[in-house]
Amino acid sequence: MGFQYTYALKALTFFVVWMLLFILRKPNRKPMLIMSVIFAFVGPLVDTVYTLDWWKPETITQTMVGPEAILVGFMIGGIAAVIYEGVFKRKIKVRKTSKIRKQARNINFLLMIALAGALFFGSFYFLKLNSLIATIIALVIPAAIICIKRKDLIPDSLVTGVLLVGVAMLVYTAVELMTPGWVHAFWYFKNVPDIIILNVPIDDIIWYFVAGMFVGPLYEYWQEGKLVKQNNNSKNLKQA
Repeated sequence: MGFQYTYALKALTFFVVWMLLFILRKPNRKPMLIMSVIFAFVGPLVDTVYTLDWWKPETITQTMVGPEAILVGFMIGGIAAVIYEGVFKRKIKVRKTSKIRKQARNINFLLMIALAGALFFGSFYFLKLNSLIATIIALVIPAAIICIKRKDLIPDSLVTGVLLVGVAMLVYTAVELMTPGWVHAFWYFKNVPDIIILNVPIDDIIWYFVAGMFVGPLYEYWQEGKLVKQNNNSKNLKQA
């Protein structure tokens, strides 16, 4: 089969995890879908940079950036957004608020996304940093801002990073079993350390951790929501 469909297999394997969270954790479906759609757009944008110095995956369309980037972005965005809630049986609750406050929330969210994007592309194209360092800067700084403003979201941020690394190890191992050798076929190891842990390159371990740190608490920060144990006793809050 070669490696032409390996990236698609990676997306399909992440989809299995995504579906498990979606099916088993009904209260978190709305935020999961919203964040999945948002990061489906982010996926191909960042791949335009990653394919320059990080990796060069074969795609089903034989283009530098393929549709797989959309699918993987969709899956990872949704998984990172709710995996903490899924594992610890939490749900996101937001208080009723005014239309003006909702607009302020949306503007604040867009500014946070814009900050991450500006830091990433600015670090890569203007400061000439490699894409791994650019990613760390672009995700850690907004994640730190979120955690400083919302200290209650620090566990969500850090634990999501760890959980996302664990998911990546499972996914990469499954893909390695189906198409052995795909990591060394895709990665530019001349630019990053050739260190692989449980089938995941060390640079990807860093990527998944910082991505989880940022995306994990992002929806709660956006909606000014609280993470609560799932029960039916809350009267003053409504589900996000």
